[in-house]
Amino acid sequence: NELEMYYQPQIDAASGRIIGAEALMRWNHPVRGLIMPAEFLPFAEESGLIVPISEWMIDTLCRDMAQWGTDGANPLTLSLNLSPHYLDHSKFFETMRNALERYDIGPGRIAVEITENICIRNPQYAIEQLRKLGQLGVSVAIDDFGTGYSSLAYLHRFPIQTIKIDQSFVQQISDEDGHYPVVLAIISISRGLNLDLVAEGVETEAQARYLRAHGCSTMQGFLFHRPMPLGGFVNVLNS
Repeated sequence: NELEMYYQPQIDAASGRIIGAEALMRWNHPVRGLIMPAEFLPFAEESGLIVPISEWMIDTLCRDMAQWGTDGANPLTLSLNLSPHYLDHSKFFETMRNALERYDIGPGRIAVEITENICIRNPQYAIEQLRKLGQLGVSVAIDDFGTGYSSLAYLHRFPIQTIKIDQSFVQQISDEDGHYPVVLAIISISRGLNLDLVAEGVETEAQARYLRAHGCSTMQGFLFHRPMPLGGFVNVLNS
């Protein structure tokens, strides 16, 4: 009972409107305080605890979305990261479907984020699992795009709707008039495959202007909002 879900808004940079959010897990340790996922998830994956933790994430996200509905918040698309180890779990699809039904959440309001490295595990099985999600109505995004090992052939085959530019590429943007070929290449890939695009880790106005000028208008990062607990996020939505 020490895990908490934080939410980082995703912004339409042209209007400043919140159009979605990414759910980010935190461990609120009674002695150490907030512990980031990078510190404890590797151990959870090694021990097999990633399965119950992932199920907790799905249930909590849907529960929170149901609460926002009663608070009068606008419908948003909320995304959560799922471990490749959990996608290998046979009950993954049923867990998602049951949570959506339990809290009466439309599947179109949920996006599952996966990393490119899922391609090198068992790509055909992953494709089948993600297609089942798509049939349910849940969308799929490739997180940290450009940092993994996927081939473009697999990317073309995967039933995905969104790719996210990894923050390591965004943080290289220091001059809005500069030239950042990896960012431009990812934007071009998204256009060529007709995929939505989100830039992560946007921290400066120069980064936001460069991305917007080259065709990426959906962003998340400290420039707009830091991740926040449920109460703070609801306040931002209602402000």
